[in-house]
Amino acid sequence: MEATPSLHPCRVPRYTGGVPKYEDLVAGEDGLLATTGRSWTFGDHITCEQILAAEYLGQSPEGASPFVLARLDPSFASQIAAGDFVVAGLDFAGDASDRTVPAAFKALGVAALIARSFGHFFLRNAINVGLPALVVEETGAIKTGDRLRVDVEAHIVANLSSGDRYVVRNLDDEAIAILRAGGIVPYTRRLKPPA
Repeated sequence: MEATPSLHPCRVPRYTGGVPKYEDLVAGEDGLLATTGRSWTFGDHITCEQILAAEYLGQSPEGASPFVLARLDPSFASQIAAGDFVVAGLDFAGDASDRTVPAAFKALGVAALIARSFGHFFLRNAINVGLPALVVEETGAIKTGDRLRVDVEAHIVANLSSGDRYVVRNLDDEAIAILRAGGIVPYTRRLKPPA
């Protein structure tokens, strides 16, 4: 039987900047892998209209995704890479209640949304479509272009550019289970007893 390496933070190899080397962590069969990507930062009070104009809300997530955040950064959708993160301040999507908004972020390949706070309906819809929406107090310390390592299950966002680490404050066991399943639909299918 092989011995499994300890995942205790003190025993994980470190970069010279002092951030644990998350690439060495392996998720379990149903686990969420830690993800590394570039940050795209925006300010406080980003509204639904700034994220996705009303005229695109009726489209499929894939059809709406080229227009995500176009009012704030017209080149955003064409420059973001799969696995990148959107970082914002207070009240991100506070007025967004349409499921298309977080689904369009997911269709773009955004790995997670990180903000000091989210609108209630937006937060729930993001989790339900399988997109991590993470509440982190220190988003002001994250700059556009910073390399981030997000480990949803460990509740940690590591800034590989600065060496800082931030705690994710909002995910409970049910939200993690929904994210692990890929969204609310696959999650509820797993709960349904076989016929």
